[in-house]
Amino acid sequence: MNTITKIGLTLGLAISSSVSLADNSETTKSSNIELATEWMDYLASDERKGRLTGSDENSEVQNWLINKFKTIGLETVPGQDSYLQKFTAYNRKGDTLQAANVIGYLPCNCDSDRYFVVGAHYDHVGVNPKLEGDQIFNGADDDASGVVASLIFAKTLKQYDKLPFNIIVGMWDAEEMGLQGSKYFAANPWVPLTQIESGFMFELVGVPLKDSLNNAWMTGDKYSTLYPTLKAELAKQDWQLDPVLDPSMGLFFRSDNAPFALLDADSATIQKAFQGQKKAKVNGIPMHAISVWRGQDHYHRPHDEASLIHIPNLVSLAESLAVAVESLSPDTKIQWLDNEQFEFSRP
Repeated sequence: MNTITKIGLTLGLAISSSVSLADNSETTKSSNIELATEWMDYLASDERKGRLTGSDENSEVQNWLINKFKTIGLETVPGQDSYLQKFTAYNRKGDTLQAANVIGYLPCNCDSDRYFVVGAHYDHVGVNPKLEGDQIFNGADDDASGVVASLIFAKTLKQYDKLPFNIIVGMWDAEEMGLQGSKYFAANPWVPLTQIESGFMFELVGVPLKDSLNNAWMTGDKYSTLYPTLKAELAKQDWQLDPVLDPSMGLFFRSDNAPFALLDADSATIQKAFQGQKKAKVNGIPMHAISVWRGQDHYHRPHDEASLIHIPNLVSLAESLAVAVESLSPDTKIQWLDNEQFEFSRP
């Protein structure tokens, strides 16, 4: 929680000559497509059995993610000796489950002590033995696509000598059980919340409509300046960033951005504000979700499989957003905006 006119991203057009990239050739872009295909096939394989939190398969994915972080060059967060942030999750029956966020860090090589958070959830809903036929919820789009996009995003940023922010890459567990992983991190942060400038989560970014390639949308577009900031940067790369798909669906509150954006608001207060009953005062960090899903029926269905994923479009989005973030001025401030539902403030 759209045939591409240009396969991948023409990085050279968007990167200043003062920034050194290891290689921005067609070969590198093809490599990202090949890697994304390989990663998607792994995450959405039947062998992963739907990546249910607490399962052996989910634990295997944790180790796989650590390996990918190391290969890309992501470090452990300063002060931590592991990529794993372990916590106890609870399923709907109240059973306790061993869970873990997988957190990586990319230093900006600059004077800033601020952070930009990007991520996705790697868990899904497992297997339903009551179904006839296919019983495995592979979760290719939800949200293996976001995991793959986060890895490509990080891999692209790793090629720059300097960034405007330090980068936190969060792979969240137990999202399907109520955003438990991101909630745990927000309550037990590995970096000061006051130093997190902003960020976004990749949510269902793998299955665009055929007439909507190079087109994504962002939740909470009226809530902060991150939307116009990224929209302007993406437009330079022939990507269109639209407002939220359907404001009435409350998608801003249903992805792993929400625990960061709504640090101290209870669900009843949020519900009243969202319904326009009473404007709510909320303390939080401008954090949003980016998606390309537009209502296709694979959401939480067994046929959400790797064969549905438009890998070139996914890779292009991840690369484009990496260039957009790198292009921001080091003094960029993402501000909450006045809106009809919430009166936001920062921690």
